[in-house]
Amino acid sequence: MPASNHFIVSFLSLLLSANFARTQTASPPSPVRTGDNVQHLDKFVVSAGHDPKTAFDVAQGTSVLAGEELHRLIQSTVGETLSSTPGVSSTYYGPGASRPVIRGLGGDRVRVLDNGIGTLDASTISPDHNTAIEPLFASRMEVLRGPSTLLYGSSAVGGVVNVIDNAVPDQAPDGRTHGDVEVRAGGAARETAGVASVGGGRGSFATRVNLLKQHTRDVAVPGFARIDAEAPPRQPRGTLPGSATDSQSGSIGGGYFWTQGRAGAALSRYESDYGVPTGETPATSIQMRRTRLDLEAEVNQATGFWRSVKARFGASRYHHAELSGGDTINTRFTNNAWEGRLELGHAPGGPVSGTIGIQAAQSDFAAAGAEVATPPSLTRSGALFALEELTLGRTTTVQLGARYEGQSIRLGEVPAGRPAAGGFSAQTGERKSHAGLSGSLGIVVHPAADWAIAASLALSERLPTNQELFSNGPHAGTRAYEIGNQALARERSLGLDLSVRRRAGFVTGSIGAFVNRFQNFIFEQELPDGTIPELWNKDGLTPYQFVATDAQYVGGEAELRLHLLESDGRRLYFELSSDRVRATETRTRRPLPRIPGRRHGARLGYEDGRWHALIELRHVEAQDRTAPEEAPTAAYTLVNASVSRLFPGPRLSWELFVRGRNLTNAEAREHTSFLKAFAPLPGRGFLAGVRLTF
Repeated sequence: MPASNHFIVSFLSLLLSANFARTQTASPPSPVRTGDNVQHLDKFVVSAGHDPKTAFDVAQGTSVLAGEELHRLIQSTVGETLSSTPGVSSTYYGPGASRPVIRGLGGDRVRVLDNGIGTLDASTISPDHNTAIEPLFASRMEVLRGPSTLLYGSSAVGGVVNVIDNAVPDQAPDGRTHGDVEVRAGGAARETAGVASVGGGRGSFATRVNLLKQHTRDVAVPGFARIDAEAPPRQPRGTLPGSATDSQSGSIGGGYFWTQGRAGAALSRYESDYGVPTGETPATSIQMRRTRLDLEAEVNQATGFWRSVKARFGASRYHHAELSGGDTINTRFTNNAWEGRLELGHAPGGPVSGTIGIQAAQSDFAAAGAEVATPPSLTRSGALFALEELTLGRTTTVQLGARYEGQSIRLGEVPAGRPAAGGFSAQTGERKSHAGLSGSLGIVVHPAADWAIAASLALSERLPTNQELFSNGPHAGTRAYEIGNQALARERSLGLDLSVRRRAGFVTGSIGAFVNRFQNFIFEQELPDGTIPELWNKDGLTPYQFVATDAQYVGGEAELRLHLLESDGRRLYFELSSDRVRATETRTRRPLPRIPGRRHGARLGYEDGRWHALIELRHVEAQDRTAPEEAPTAAYTLVNASVSRLFPGPRLSWELFVRGRNLTNAEAREHTSFLKAFAPLPGRGFLAGVRLTF
C-alpha cells in the first residue's frame, strides 16, 4: 500500500477512535439539546401540533429545513427544494412548476401549506400548475411524512409540507431594523434573482416587507431534451425549449404584540410566467397571478378550561392563463378561495393535554377555454379535529388524533358537446357530498438517553376531488385527455409507521419503515388503445381515466450522520440517506404508475463558522417496475457541491457562495413526472451569489 494511503487510513482510524472515546465519556444529555444536525432531531416542529415538539419526540417521520441548510438547497419551486429530503421526490415540470411527492403519493394527498393554511391556488388540479409559494422567502420548511397529521386535513395521507415565512411578523420588535438581501446569478437556467426581506418596529408594533424578482432562461440539459429526439418537431441540442421563467412577488405585513400573545396581517402578491416543456411547437406557457390576505392571532393565557388560542385565516384571488404560441390564450383558470382554522389548547387534565379545533374552507373554481378538463365548481368543506397527548412516566408518550370532515361540491356550467366520460355525463348544477372520519394513534418510547422508538397507526378517509369526479377534457400540460368517474367513493387508508432515532453520539439519525393499505385508491390510469375510440389519440393526447382499486404502499427511509470531527467550532461530518417505496394494486398485483425508484445519497460537509463546504452524491436506481402502458426510467447519479464564506460584522454580515449542480452533466429524468420523456432535469450549472444580513 502506498505511503499516502497508509497515512489516510491511520488518520481516519485515529479520528474515529477519538470521537468514539469522546462519545463514551460525554455527560448525560439534557431533554432538548441545541445543535444543528441535518436530521434536525432537536429542531422544533411547529406543524406537528399546538405545542411545538422536536423531531425526536414526534410519532411520525419528520424533516425540517432551516438556516444554512435551507439556504443551500433552495430552488425556484417547493418540489425541487425538497427533492433531496428522504422520502420526498418531485413532479418536475421544468424550473417553473414542481410539487412534492411523499412516499410515492402526490397531488391532493400531499397537503402543501403556506404558514399553516392551504395554498389557495390550483396546484392540485394538475402537476403543471405550480404552487403559489415563493421558496426564497421561506425561513423554514417542515415535512411530516405519513397519514397521521390530522391537524390540516384528512386528504394528507401522504404527508404535509408547511412552508413558513415571515410575511406576518412573529417576533416582537427590538427597536432595530433587521433584514436580508440576496443577489444570485448562474446555474443551468442562467438565473438572475434578487430578494430582500426587511423588518423592524418599535414598542408593540412590527412590520415586514418582502420583495423578489427572478428570471431564468431555457434550461441547459445534456444532449436532447426529448427521448425521441429524431421525431419532429426538431429541437436544439443542449437546451430544454419552452422552460424559461419570469417571476416577481412581494408582501407587506404588520403585527401587534402584547405579553400574552400577538395578532397580525399580511397582504401578498405572487406573479409567475413560466413555460411547460411538453415537447410541442408552439410551446405551452402559463401566466399565474395570486393576491392573498393572511390573518393570524395567538393568545397564550390560561382562562378556565382553555390555556391558549391560535387562529389562522387566508383568502386568495387566483387566476392563471395557459397560452399556446405567444399571446394566444387557450384556457383561463380562476379560484377565489378562503380557509380558516381555530385551535384551542385546553388545560392539562393530569397527564393529558391537547388541542381541539375547527376548520372551514371554500373554493370557487372556474375554467373557460379550449382545454377545460375540470368543470367549474364550488367546493365547501368543514371539519372538527382533536389532538391529545398522554404522558406515561418519563419514557413513554401516547399521541391521539381524530378528525371528522364533510365536503360538498356543486358544479357550475359544464361545457357542452363533450362525449360521456366513462359512462357518466356531468350536469350543470349537479352536487356531490361526502363525509369521512379519520383517527390516529402514536407512541414514542425512550428506552435510553438520546434514543427513541416511535410508532404511529392512522386510519384516514379521503374524499374525492372535483377533478377526480367530473374531469372530461383535454389537458395539454400533461399531454392527456382526462376522464373523471362519478362513481368514486371515499378512499380509505390504514397506515403504520415505525422508526428508531438517535440524537447524540458518533452516529445520529433515524431509520424507519411504513406500510399503507388503501381501499378505493383513486389514481389516473392510462387507457389502452381503442378503449374509448372517439377519444384515443385525440389531438395527440393520451386518454387517462380516474379509477379506484385496492392498493398497498410499502417502503422506508434512513438518514444517518457520522460526526467525524466536532471541536473548537469546527465540524466534519459524513451523511448517508436512502429511501424506497413499492406500490401495488392488491387485486391484480400490478405496479401503480409514477412511483419513484430507490434513492441513495451521501454527503461530506465541513463548517467552522466562517467556511462551509459540501459535496454530495445522489443516485436514483432505474424504475423498471412499471404500470401497464407506462415506460421505464433509467438510473442516474447527480454530483453537487457548494462552498460559502461568511464575513461577520457587528451590524452587517455578508456571505459569498458558489454552488455547482449536476457536475458530471448526467442525463436524469424523474419517473414521477408526466413529462419525463420531454423534460430531463437540468444539466451542469454553477450559481454564485452574495447575501447581506443586518
